[in-house]
Amino acid sequence: MHPGSLTRDGRMRIMWRLAWPAIVEQILATLVSYADTAMVGVMGAAATAAVSVNAASIWLINGILAGAGVGYSVQVSHAVGAGDDGRVRAVIRQGVLAAAVCGGGALVLFQALAGFIPRWLGAEPDVLPQAVAYLRFYTLAMPFVAASAVFSAILRGLGNTRTPLYFNTAANLLNIVLNFFLIYPTREASLWGGSFTIPGAGLGPAGAAIASAVALTAAGVGMLHAAFRQGDRYRISLRDDFRPDREIIRQAVKLGLPSAAERATINLGQIAMTFVVASLGTVSLAANQIATTAEGLCYLPAYGISYAAIALVGQAVGARSREDARAYGTLSAWAGFLLCVGTGVLLFLLATPLASLFNSDAAVVDEAAAVLRIVSVAEPFFALSIVLSGALRGARDVKFPMFLSLGCMWGVRIVLAPILVYGLKVGLAGVWIAMAADLILRGVLCALRWRSGRWERKCGLDQVPAGTAS
Repeated sequence: MHPGSLTRDGRMRIMWRLAWPAIVEQILATLVSYADTAMVGVMGAAATAAVSVNAASIWLINGILAGAGVGYSVQVSHAVGAGDDGRVRAVIRQGVLAAAVCGGGALVLFQALAGFIPRWLGAEPDVLPQAVAYLRFYTLAMPFVAASAVFSAILRGLGNTRTPLYFNTAANLLNIVLNFFLIYPTREASLWGGSFTIPGAGLGPAGAAIASAVALTAAGVGMLHAAFRQGDRYRISLRDDFRPDREIIRQAVKLGLPSAAERATINLGQIAMTFVVASLGTVSLAANQIATTAEGLCYLPAYGISYAAIALVGQAVGARSREDARAYGTLSAWAGFLLCVGTGVLLFLLATPLASLFNSDAAVVDEAAAVLRIVSVAEPFFALSIVLSGALRGARDVKFPMFLSLGCMWGVRIVLAPILVYGLKVGLAGVWIAMAADLILRGVLCALRWRSGRWERKCGLDQVPAGTAS
């Protein structure tokens, strides 16, 4: 980067060149969950609830693994900005160790607790056997989920957002094909006047979990292979030194732990909300899953832009360019906000048809559509918090997003939701009103933090005059 050498339009083109593959990647990655929900949903509310009750625990471990990815991707982006190729290769090698340790630990933990987690989260007796089977099969892929989380983040830190897109596209196609044969029993189908038999395993939610596990494994293997072969400058091999590097690991923990804690805080809050939702019955639990799945479409662009913000702000920090760091963070925030204004409007207008894509039960669809309209107003502010949290991490200001999430989730959502659900008797809508209040406050406070410039002290850019580099 050359501070001050790029115009606003030039920076915007660079930002979008990194962001659009990441946005598409997020949409495709989410389709794994969407395909499971939609294809299982035709089997009824109990089958949908078996997937729903496990969602929070899966989000929790995915958030922790994403935090590990942040710890290594920020170091990579700083090294790229500083032109230190040896440091880049060293961080990639340490990422291999991190993926192995984190993924192996997650596998052992979930296999040991798979019989208990759905029960702890309030699964009803008719849902419990399917929920346990889903969690046990899905989490067999944890080592490869970890590899995908760590190396997709590292590749983005290198400025390579297209490779994760390619592998997630292939994984989603594989997941849908396998769902088709594993979820449903053998059945007769008609086409062009003729009939034929479609073989099927008839495994229901367990079949969806197996399909997802195979697809996630394929994506993780592909991402790991790509990380080893990042051109001559950053290529590593199995013959390299993979001994633990204490300094890199220490920095990864320092940078990644707050991000993992932030995601854990959010997901533990979602687990707490699962208890509240589960107490409202199977229809509300299924509607909550449908709404959560559908709402994800709205903020996915923000996550894609946030990955570009981490890379670009991080590289600007490595290059000691205060001007570029400020500009890329601000441009990314505006892009995320405006995109999610549009998706929020669409969510409000298309709530019912969107919910009906994932379930045929009229009561489930109506309740899901109602809460989607509630949360649609909060989506632009949620986008601000997502994008600016990424920009702050790129600038090493990693603790603020963690404390913000802790305060908003546990000080707003967790407090307000039970009051609305049990005190005012507004049902599932109360959970989503509390969520909207949390997301709006989070976005406003993130914007104020970025505008204050306090993050510049975290990465040492406060000592660099604007428009210059040291």
